[in-house]
Amino acid sequence: MPDFPDTLAKFCSARTAEQILGSRRLRWSAPHLLSDPFELTHHSPLTFDPLTLLDGVIRAATGMIFSREMPKSNSALATVIRRWREEERFASPEEAEDVLKELMSRMVDQRQVSIEEMMADWRKFTRELRICCFSAKADNLTSWQLFADHHRGAALRFRCGEYTSLPDPKPVEYSPNRPEITTFRDQINAILHQEKVNAQSRFLDKFLVKPPMSADQQEWRCFFQATDQASSREVDDSLWYDDRPFEKNDLDSVYLGAFMPAEDKQRLVTLLRGEYPETKVLQASPIPGKYEIEFHRLKGG
Repeated sequence: MPDFPDTLAKFCSARTAEQILGSRRLRWSAPHLLSDPFELTHHSPLTFDPLTLLDGVIRAATGMIFSREMPKSNSALATVIRRWREEERFASPEEAEDVLKELMSRMVDQRQVSIEEMMADWRKFTRELRICCFSAKADNLTSWQLFADHHRGAALRFRCGEYTSLPDPKPVEYSPNRPEITTFRDQINAILHQEKVNAQSRFLDKFLVKPPMSADQQEWRCFFQATDQASSREVDDSLWYDDRPFEKNDLDSVYLGAFMPAEDKQRLVTLLRGEYPETKVLQASPIPGKYEIEFHRLKGG
């Protein structure tokens, strides 16, 4: 777990920086508005359907009947399977599968009710979820390239933690295993072993995992549920966002990109000195002989 930061950097274009600073608001967006094809959204399907789940349950139950070890679960199905094994009820897996199909179909149908309820909760959760993304450091070259208009934009560094507008930022983990709303294995175990699957309690965790290729971004995310906001009642999902205010004192410093055009720089500096006189203003520049940047504080900033 990374150390909890005192500040986080919001990378953006010069125009977006001017909008944020002028309005004193940050945009918080529903997951599908983050423009990441691997992000789970309200449109995301499960990775299995009822027929796939039925097939998996039948194969797993057949395996329990013919495995070397006796099932140890206390579920009703495991109890029946232990009796079948003692009675040598089935001569082959094929015979067992024929008998299991009807029984498992009823169990999968019953489980499907819970799955459909979970998916309704998921769609509501993602409709109301709002995310604001940051990077841990202002000298993050990947973020400058991807999110700050190839070093022509800015990095706005905000104070975070208790008594700020960003009270509870959470670090993103980088894993090759893409999150799922619920897993095939969890649902198999719920049917066969009556294990509880409380996927709803882990919904937020699905938005804290990204692929290893993104690790250089050092991303942190802040969340809120827009349950009572008008945006969550919009039919058009492109409007599922909220522009939330922040306190002037939350803006610790602003970093101007190494390639920011002079006219953009002038507008931002003028705005900052007029509206945020206590905020530090720094200019980025490449360090000779290194793939690094350094910052120099502007006079009067």
